[in-house]
Amino acid sequence: MKITRSDLIKVCDDFIKNKIDKIDVENFASEMIYMDDDFEDEIVAAIIFEWDNEIINYEINEVNVKLWKKWLQTDENKLLEHNSWNVHIEPQKNICEKYNSLWKPINKKFKIGISDNWNENPINGLRHSQQEGTTGWFIWSGEYSDNNDFFKPICAEHLLQIRPEIIKYLGLEIGFRFLVDNKGYEDVWKDENIE
Repeated sequence: MKITRSDLIKVCDDFIKNKIDKIDVENFASEMIYMDDDFEDEIVAAIIFEWDNEIINYEINEVNVKLWKKWLQTDENKLLEHNSWNVHIEPQKNICEKYNSLWKPINKKFKIGISDNWNENPINGLRHSQQEGTTGWFIWSGEYSDNNDFFKPICAEHLLQIRPEIIKYLGLEIGFRFLVDNKGYEDVWKDENIE
């Protein structure tokens, strides 16, 4: 039996609709490998092997399953960008060089402040001085607010799954700001009033 992209897309859809869970996805992959079935192409084979062992591959979660589905539909693999902090280091250095900033990387385990509307565009970022356990970064969309509950703390590494495209700005020095959108607009500047 040949395992096709359509077969895997159905598995993805069933997972996204909560008809199956990650154990079912792992079992499906293990069965396909055990049966030594023929795979439609290298992408199908790669995904089957990734699903077979979550410990050494990507976590089977909603974000990653949607990325696998997109890979099957478009040949565009964005899994590394959404799962590895290290792939963002060179882009951070490039942004710093482009905007005359020293590269000041953050600890991905430290907190950033993020607004509830983080998934809207454009998105703003501002880096203050670090406090204990924080990066100094504040991320928001829409109108800024001084309300105490405007920013919620999350570990910086959670941006991998929710907004990986902004990680390249997080190496900028204290006082830097950015305003970017999903259509390619980018404005980065140093705010001399921020310490």
